[in-house]
Amino acid sequence: MTLQELFEEYGRLCRYRAGEVIFQAGDAGEEMYLIRRGQVDILDGSRLIRSLGPGALFGEMALICHEPRSATALARTDCELLPVDESRFLFLVQQSPYFSLYVMEVLASRLRDRP
Repeated sequence: MTLQELFEEYGRLCRYRAGEVIFQAGDAGEEMYLIRRGQVDILDGSRLIRSLGPGALFGEMALICHEPRSATALARTDCELLPVDESRFLFLVQQSPYFSLYVMEVLASRLRDRP
């Protein structure tokens, strides 16, 4: 099962229009997201940290660490996102080694790319 299929199985799809804020720095981190369609910019204030496209995961740090969001996520284009809340995240970690490994790879990459 692919990562997108794992997220789609949860059954929720969120749509955002270009320019719409998905979450802001300081918000509670209650969900992480997989981009199904579109582009999302991750910003630190007005500074672009990274742009993400289909298949990318974001919002995982605040969910895992139970801390406020450290950055703002903004829809660069019209987007379809697949959110996963903490209970579904914990279920996926227990049930899918593939999911757990992927999240670890994302976190390691983000830590490695930090200034």
